[in-house]
Amino acid sequence: MPEDAPLVEGAPTVCSACGAALCLRKQVINLALGNDEKMFCLGCLAKQTGQSAQSVLREIKPYAQSRECFYKEWLRYVDVQYCPDRLGCFPGECFS
Repeated sequence: MPEDAPLVEGAPTVCSACGAALCLRKQVINLALGNDEKMFCLGCLAKQTGQSAQSVLREIKPYAQSRECFYKEWLRYVDVQYCPDRLGCFPGECFS
């Protein structure tokens, strides 16, 4: 991940449940879900909703991309090189 990879300023940078690092897009997903003080990784969001982590991403991504306030942040990750967890996340789907 590029050293200057952006994050949402003032937002949590780790999952409130498991301590996993949050990337910009996970922060945006949380904001789109109404989470601003406590944020969660995709795995913990999945446990909370009874879905798979990939399903959480698949369901919230179109909504986040349809709202200018979220989408302008989403676009700050210009390519898959910004994904901090390419082995444990879904960069192919996230960046499609």
